Amino acid sequence: MSALYWTFGLSWGVYLLFYLLGGRWNPAPEEANPETALLLTAFGFLYMWIPGLVALYFARKEGVRLPLALRPNRYWLFAWLFPVALSLLSLPLSLPFAPWRGFAALYGGIPPEDLALLPQGFFRLIPLILLLTGLLAGATVNLVAALGEELMWRGYLWERLRDRGFWPASLEIGFYWGLWHAPLVLSGHNYPHEPLLGVPMMVLFALLLTPALLYVREKGGSLLAAALLHGTLNAVAGLSLLLVERTHDLLIGVVGLPGLFLLALFNLWLRRRV
Repeated sequence: MSALYWTFGLSWGVYLLFYLLGGRWNPAPEEANPETALLLTAFGFLYMWIPGLVALYFARKEGVRLPLALRPNRYWLFAWLFPVALSLLSLPLSLPFAPWRGFAALYGGIPPEDLALLPQGFFRLIPLILLLTGLLAGATVNLVAALGEELMWRGYLWERLRDRGFWPASLEIGFYWGLWHAPLVLSGHNYPHEPLLGVPMMVLFALLLTPALLYVREKGGSLLAAALLHGTLNAVAGLSLLLVERTHDLLIGVVGLPGLFLLALFNLWLRRRV
């Protein structure tokens, strides 16, 4: 399929150029600064939108419809809250592999002099504030970024593979989507201490998450519903790593073993309905 060749070629080519120019997706601590963070944000947005631009081109060329209606229904609410449930439930499932850090870890980066100025009751609100911030980001800026990916994977590619059936198409789309992340994962994305094993782990995660994204895309009647789930997950998944020690990338958090287990359970439930 030409669209896939262009997506992988352009995406991986852009990443190679970024790398050769000195860019790093997971820079060393001494290299972390606002300028680097801004550069990574801009590059991440570009990388996520390369599939979207390819999808828009081929969809127009081939007359493929990509639904982008802004008509929320109850499945949009599910798309918005499902990532929160996934993140929170992955926490207790991570504890057999990682010690609990406690809620103090959420404000560990705040300077002591600033902490002293905050009212004592404020600290109990920090988990709620972070969740609400993640939900807001998921429905706004993260949604726009995630839409770039969704236009290809749950948009153009799903329309081309729809005739094969929901589950066979989910497997194929999930495999391509997970493999597309390979350059980022090899550079430390999601699995900074296990980049090589992280590639097949990311493929497995994408395989298990794709049915949920396709489900809300179909039931929500729009790619925006899938982008809402995707963007919110990107915003809140980090909470599952902040509250436990990062002992092993593959065994903790949403993109580790707990998240895979929860997604597998969801797919068993979904299997009876699709």
